[in-house]
Amino acid sequence: MADKEKTEKAAQISLPLSRIKTIMKSSPDVSNISQDCLFLIAKATELFVQDLAVETLKRSREENKVDYKDLAEIVNTDDNLEFLHDIIPRKILAKEYLSQINGGGSSDDDDDVVVLD
Repeated sequence: MADKEKTEKAAQISLPLSRIKTIMKSSPDVSNISQDCLFLIAKATELFVQDLAVETLKRSREENKVDYKDLAEIVNTDDNLEFLHDIIPRKILAKEYLSQINGGGSSDDDDDVVVLD
């Protein structure tokens, strides 16, 4: 009966549980991961990604299309997503970045810059 329940739970998740477990175990603070905990984290991650995608699609520039600029804009304007600033920064051209550095034009968002070639 317990095996059937595990199979049903796994069928509800579209993310690979083994990868999530590997990521969780990469933290030195985590030693044991129960199946219920793994399922809960996987489901929460799935819902978070879904919510982020839906919100980005709502605010996207083009209908039915999400690109990096749209996602970066959501992440960098929503205070709840501040933890993603380093992972999904706004992109600027290398020329603009160099002019900021040489011109002394410093702003609070300088840490959120990715240089494009």
